Amino acid sequence: MTARASLLLVCTLATTAAADVWQRAIDDASTATRDRYDIALAKGDELALRANARGQAQRKAVQLVDQAIAAYKEAGDLRPDQGEPYYRIATVLESFFIDCDDAYRFGQYIGNAPPLTCSLPGAPADPARMRQTLEAWDTFEARARLDPRLADALFQRAILRTKLVDGGKDSKRHLEGAMRDYLAILDRADGMSNTDVEGVWGNLAETYMMLGKLEQAIDGYRTALRMGAGASTAFGLAVALDRDENYPAAVEVIRRQPPEQVQEFRQAFLQKRVFFVPQGEEFYYFALIHQAYGFNAEALGYWKQFIASGAHPQYQARAKHHLDELQAKVRATPAARRQTFDPFELYP
Repeated sequence: MTARASLLLVCTLATTAAADVWQRAIDDASTATRDRYDIALAKGDELALRANARGQAQRKAVQLVDQAIAAYKEAGDLRPDQGEPYYRIATVLESFFIDCDDAYRFGQYIGNAPPLTCSLPGAPADPARMRQTLEAWDTFEARARLDPRLADALFQRAILRTKLVDGGKDSKRHLEGAMRDYLAILDRADGMSNTDVEGVWGNLAETYMMLGKLEQAIDGYRTALRMGAGASTAFGLAVALDRDENYPAAVEVIRRQPPEQVQEFRQAFLQKRVFFVPQGEEFYYFALIHQAYGFNAEALGYWKQFIASGAHPQYQARAKHHLDELQAKVRATPAARRQTFDPFELYP
């Protein structure tokens, strides 16, 4: 071997050794990062569990939740390719701040008290917490587009977007986001149960209607009904038909519902298993149902409440049309012949 060859061999060995050193350093750093990531996730989990412990002040529970979120964010910063930290942030926020109505409602049946972070029963969730949850779901989606849990995450996010609709300037943006989420879920519908798909179609139809897309809404409601949806979806179809100026078809849909389904819709509303946005939208449903059954005096009251609420300006003219029509009918009907009871009370 020549001196030059020996030198080349030495240089090659030295370069390889240096590369090995750097690779080991990279591997060691990567292992250390993963360890710190795991520790941060575990810390977040521990803090979230502590936040749910009884016997502490509400303020302390809220502080522990925020500390859990900070720990999860630390994990997310350590591994920007991982969506798990933000999945946990979103689920923790929903459990402690967003799903409080469910916690109160079902707690009375299973004996579990709601999280200490919940407000009083019926109080709306804090919009700031809802937006914080949305941001977490957005980050989870951006980092984990192939995660099988994304379908559930999209559904939760769509519901959350809808709850943020208040008639303000951001309402249309939230509704369009919910529409995209429902469509994305349907694109992933393989493996979903028929009931789950039916629910998505019903919610998508409702979103279409709130966006003024009545033709798509009517098609969506009918698809959900073909898949077995109940009275709340049927009444949504009736409202969409009426807003599309097809009152006779709306009446036919309403009167076709079995008595027990009418009562189920009433119970679902009272128990908050269905909700309406923005506030006041429910009065359009109640007015139309009462009018379809011939309870004109009661329908009048609900039409007035819908108009006074200012909900959905694009449908106010239709409500005023019904109001004017019914006022004329009520004036022409002797008081002794007027219906004065609630059709929801017809069925025990």
